[in-house]
Amino acid sequence: MRKTTSCRCILLLILLCNQHIHAFDLGTERLRLSGFGTLGVTSAGKEKFGLQKDFIHDAQFGGVSVLTDSVFGLQLDMNLFQDLSMTVQAVAEDRARQNFNNIVDWAYLSYRPTPSTIVRAGRMGIDLFMLSEYRNVGYAYLWTHPVVEFYKPISLSHYEGFDFKYGRRFEPGFFEFKVYGGQTGSDIKISNGELALRMRPFVGANASLESDNWKVRLTYATTNTSRLDTPFQSLLNTLNQIPQTAWPQAASLRNSLTGKDKQTHYYSIGLAYDDSQWTVQSEFAMMTSKWISLDMTNGYLSVGRRFGPVTLYTVGSYAKSGKRLRIDPTQITVSGLDSLASTTQLLADASHTDQNTISLGARWDFYPRMALKAQWDHTWVRKNGGGLLLLKEPLDQAITLNTFSLNLNFVF
Repeated sequence: MRKTTSCRCILLLILLCNQHIHAFDLGTERLRLSGFGTLGVTSAGKEKFGLQKDFIHDAQFGGVSVLTDSVFGLQLDMNLFQDLSMTVQAVAEDRARQNFNNIVDWAYLSYRPTPSTIVRAGRMGIDLFMLSEYRNVGYAYLWTHPVVEFYKPISLSHYEGFDFKYGRRFEPGFFEFKVYGGQTGSDIKISNGELALRMRPFVGANASLESDNWKVRLTYATTNTSRLDTPFQSLLNTLNQIPQTAWPQAASLRNSLTGKDKQTHYYSIGLAYDDSQWTVQSEFAMMTSKWISLDMTNGYLSVGRRFGPVTLYTVGSYAKSGKRLRIDPTQITVSGLDSLASTTQLLADASHTDQNTISLGARWDFYPRMALKAQWDHTWVRKNGGGLLLLKEPLDQAITLNTFSLNLNFVF
């Protein structure tokens, strides 16, 4: 069913691309229907090591796929009153779990009490990145896909709650400040199966300063994992039953591998520069948590040079977890626990991330509101560092992966 839905979306993309791209005229200034799409062809992954560009998607284990990058979205904006409006956005793409709740990405009300302030409430995009408002809109950014090392660890597209934004122009540019709060979650695909994640409360703030050519942004957010349905819960329960005298390390291992009721803090800084000839963008982040899956640092630097309608670019990125969790076999004092210890080490290593990618690409804006992109990614994944891959076997040696992407992006 999921594959059929995705293929229908791709056919719709092709039909739309054969027509003049423009927003739909609904016959009234109070309503506006717009949309976006990506038709992508991707060669990625290996037979035993699957590439995921986001945890919510299925992995690609080699071969060529049109589902990895393809996406289609529609957005309806409605002016209810002079200072009150409504926005609804639906996104169709290949997902590990496909349902109505996942398809409706945004659904919120906006109220502007003063020219400088906006209050919103409902389901809104997660505002942790430079691409927060258009992560699914491939036309709005330079690359064929958001940088995996930076954007994949937080595979959250929206949250339910509120935000308050204040903006003001003064020297040297336009200043904006936002605070928000609510709850979030996602159904994601990991090496051990599917994982249901719910986090509340989810609160944060960001501030940005923007001039004609550059922008700087600071972000902080924190949340608590209120619900975690994992495919390895039985293993965690078994570790919890091991007596301290039999395996002293078992309790600390379970605590590190358990995500429920763990607080996570997120800090990031983003910088962007664009003078119509050169375009530079960089983001660096740090997540701190007692849940080892969310304890890491990551970042990227992207540099592009325009030659008329064509932009050539390169990206360097990395993601690295905190200290690798190692089991000390000398602490096991009772026979028969070796198999449990080995399985626990495999689970810990499946959550550990240590990889870098360098990318080369080109974007051709060949038609108004349409762009064709091509990109090559070369990724180094270190031994026991495949936390951003979908693994069919333990990563007991360093590997390299090559990904080739060709995308047609458009907005209307």
